[in-house]
Amino acid sequence: MQFTPEILRRHAQVLVEKEVKNNRDILAAYLRGSLLYGSPLLGGAGDIDLVLIHNSPPEIEREIRKLTPEIFFDIEHHDQMLYRAPRKLRLDPWFGPTLRDAIPLHDPRHLLDYTQSGVRSNFAFPDNMLARSQQLLRQARQFWMDRQINPPREILTELREFLSALEKALNAVSLLSGPPLTIRRLGKDFALRAEEVNAPGLAVAFNHLLGAANLPQEKLEEWLGYWTQAMRTLREESKQETILSEQEAYFLSAMDELIHNETPTAGVWPLLNTWTEIISLLPDKVQLQTVWIKAITALGFAGSDYQVRLAAFDSFLELCESLILLETEGTP
Repeated sequence: MQFTPEILRRHAQVLVEKEVKNNRDILAAYLRGSLLYGSPLLGGAGDIDLVLIHNSPPEIEREIRKLTPEIFFDIEHHDQMLYRAPRKLRLDPWFGPTLRDAIPLHDPRHLLDYTQSGVRSNFAFPDNMLARSQQLLRQARQFWMDRQINPPREILTELREFLSALEKALNAVSLLSGPPLTIRRLGKDFALRAEEVNAPGLAVAFNHLLGAANLPQEKLEEWLGYWTQAMRTLREESKQETILSEQEAYFLSAMDELIHNETPTAGVWPLLNTWTEIISLLPDKVQLQTVWIKAITALGFAGSDYQVRLAAFDSFLELCESLILLETEGTP
């Protein structure tokens, strides 16, 4: 069966209708994420992002429900109090774009109608665009500033924090022409976002910051094999399923396609982020850590190479900061 966006949206509507019948504290529900902009499938796998808004703090914040082995519902549960100030939400770099574009699937009390009205009002004003992007840039810049005062932390924590800071910088730019990019698509789509704001050089700089500029496809295939081994260990030895282990096919199928059909380095971003997260969840697996350390060392995230990388990140942030100021000042 071919899962078109229309079919996936119908499945989302059916799930929401069942949830509303079984849970009377659900006030509203909406669809968000990549399904709003086309097909969410990448490498034949994808997710349907839903949010259920409750009239009190929900018992769980997030859950995964399989539609097929390759497609699942990624459901977040929110307290209605998160939506009490729509005009503040429009300044949030994550909530703002999400709520602007969200498709309501259940809204009998017009909570979403009211919220979206406030979010969409003056959403594209230069000051609001600047506020959303600068929030992310400030957080990324704070990471770099901290490293000028304190030495880098142990390698696992350090890399997670570096990748988080880099993601914020990249999405600060991405927000100028669209919603923020997710882990699977950031490496693939950032070049297009950079071109849309006449800054194609940022995509080149991004590849260099990952150490991925000249990475051969064969090396990525080898690392993907180690990733699969680590994921299998996580699935088999964790006391309980994690969100990440339930997303195995979602990430593996996408990375395999990116490595073989796109620019291979487009697969480095999701591979490096998820592999690092897996290793953090398996602190006692020395053998798995060893191959991961060799990989990140080859990418330049260890020793003196990492100091050079931090200096390059400073320059990258300066470019992003200048671009965002220029773009928002020039917006009519």
